[in-house]
Amino acid sequence: MGANEQAVATALTRANSRLADGCTPLLKNHWYVAGLAADFTRELRERTFLGQSLVLYRTLAGQPVALLNRCPHRSFPLVHGSLEGDLLRCGYHGLTFRQDGSCGEIPAQATVPPGVCTRSFPVAERGPFVWIWMGDPAQADETAIPDTSWLVDPAWNHVSSYLELDANYVYLHENLLDLSHFTYLHPTTLGTPEYARTPFDVEVDGSRVRIKRFVKECDLPPIYAKTGIKGKISRRTESEFVSPAIHHASALMTDLQASTGQRSDFTILITHFATPQTQDTTHYWFAFARDFALNDPQVDEYMRSSALTAFNEDRHALQEISRIYRSEPKAPETEIHIKSDKAGVAMRRIILNLAADEQG
Repeated sequence: MGANEQAVATALTRANSRLADGCTPLLKNHWYVAGLAADFTRELRERTFLGQSLVLYRTLAGQPVALLNRCPHRSFPLVHGSLEGDLLRCGYHGLTFRQDGSCGEIPAQATVPPGVCTRSFPVAERGPFVWIWMGDPAQADETAIPDTSWLVDPAWNHVSSYLELDANYVYLHENLLDLSHFTYLHPTTLGTPEYARTPFDVEVDGSRVRIKRFVKECDLPPIYAKTGIKGKISRRTESEFVSPAIHHASALMTDLQASTGQRSDFTILITHFATPQTQDTTHYWFAFARDFALNDPQVDEYMRSSALTAFNEDRHALQEISRIYRSEPKAPETEIHIKSDKAGVAMRRIILNLAADEQG
């Protein structure tokens, strides 16, 4: 490597060290999606969040519960136990635990010593999702749960689904903020030829990052074929990094050939939920909402399958990048940044600062 190449590499390494990456400590003091409300039943379910295995269930009254999936006696996974009313009985030596994690009984002795417990995590049900707080319980303010009110608004229909991502959640957020990839990664679903070249605006508002685009005229992306639009549209899109756990996107499509009195505007709201499973894997839920073709099961299924096709393309790209990172650990240090990375770079600075604050 020549002197100039070495200087460039050094400068890139220094600049990238100021950005969050796959090695940045996971953030605990945030509300994350733990699953669909339907995932919490009277059947015990194991799920890992931020590197910790939890057991999930509901009480008889319907309250969702999340406990550390480990009996404090010999670390047997509680998911292999059973529910007796609202008590979870360990399947190894029979200790029982209440929904707050306290121990109710130790069959082998008459009393329960103080401090025998497993950890309970704050959870809150909001519409179709259950949220969880993995950090300091004293900071678990439910008013800080991000707004997703349109998911229960009768003026909107939504479909949702889930993907497990073999990549760090930071890279998913970056993918969602640089939509210039639509043209090339999603040509049969979300992309149109002119999208990548369309100018954009980036706004940073505290810990939020927004990127906006307006395409004056283009073909209708295939994923929106069920709008009923037949000709050219204008397309106004916005993507916003709301928190480490959630990302909002919207698309307003205007039918440029709509007749007088005919509907011309069609809106899509896409909500992405990113919950770190481990340092290298991510739970990825999404909800695809629309204000047209309400209560139409065929449109529901078309939207769900089209979205899954597109987001599986994102998953493939991110997992391939992560594969390169694993084989070449120094690769992220010398990556270059281009103009369309502006929003993603801002987000990565924010996450690194949040991690620094948490680490003290």
